[in-house]
Amino acid sequence: MVSNPDADFAICNHLIIVCCHAIYTGGSHLGASEDEWLVGPEYVCRKTTPDAPSRLIEPFQKGETPTFIDHVKAGLKALAKDPHGLLVFSGGPTKKPRTELSEGQSYLNLARDNGYFQEMPTPASIDPSRVTAETNATDSYQNLLFSLIQFRVYTGVYPQRVTVVTHEFKRARFMQCHFPAVGLVPVGLEQEDHAHKVAVIGINPPEEITPAETLTRGEAMNGIGLWREDLYGVDPDLVGKRVKRGWSPGMENDIFFHLGLENVVLHLIRYDGGDHCNKWFPKRESLPWSYTRHDTTKRP
Repeated sequence: MVSNPDADFAICNHLIIVCCHAIYTGGSHLGASEDEWLVGPEYVCRKTTPDAPSRLIEPFQKGETPTFIDHVKAGLKALAKDPHGLLVFSGGPTKKPRTELSEGQSYLNLARDNGYFQEMPTPASIDPSRVTAETNATDSYQNLLFSLIQFRVYTGVYPQRVTVVTHEFKRARFMQCHFPAVGLVPVGLEQEDHAHKVAVIGINPPEEITPAETLTRGEAMNGIGLWREDLYGVDPDLVGKRVKRGWSPGMENDIFFHLGLENVVLHLIRYDGGDHCNKWFPKRESLPWSYTRHDTTKRP
């Protein structure tokens, strides 16, 4: 976890997360060439009938790296609009042994190599000290949880608002599963009253690169379809994805337990999902970033 103890970030209250999906390795084309990226499959579709063969769906196919750059630009644009924001590129070293570089650090390198894309029309320039990387996450739930912790490590406080930059087809996953799972919004109909605490900026690849139907089908079967039944990613399917991306059960002890985090946060980090592995974390409202901790009746 990267900290910045010499800077005063007490005014920061807005966490902007860019969920990373590949690793930019660097090069003279500054990310414009797909040869400068390590990409990989995301979804393995299960058999739909006993006789139907399982097949691999790779939403991150040739031609999709410009979408990753668009995610970086969207995060930088959101940061430029908010003097109280901190931008976190989130993703672990998912391509070992090909590289030890993490997805989050590689996206940060991409932003730096391109001068933070300052040629974009933005209302203010980018302050590089407000851009950092989270380098351990291996799925979207970890992107959110680990970035909340990174915000606290970097600034000394927790955010009051969270914006996630990801693919549009993952919007429901965050709104219905991840945000309530960590207590940013309540569960159920009351969520609408706290919607200003969270936002999703969704950018899918162009239709001609990866059809929306392919993305939607993969998400229904192996994205939100799994998360609805396993809110904290503790069952074999989602744990298996993490392991394939370099995560090992127990790593959380080495990463987080020396940071002086609150007991309730440590409890969430190691939460096993309760009975049947799919019960909402019982102390969501006690989490330091919970929707109950700040005045959420007024929009920022």
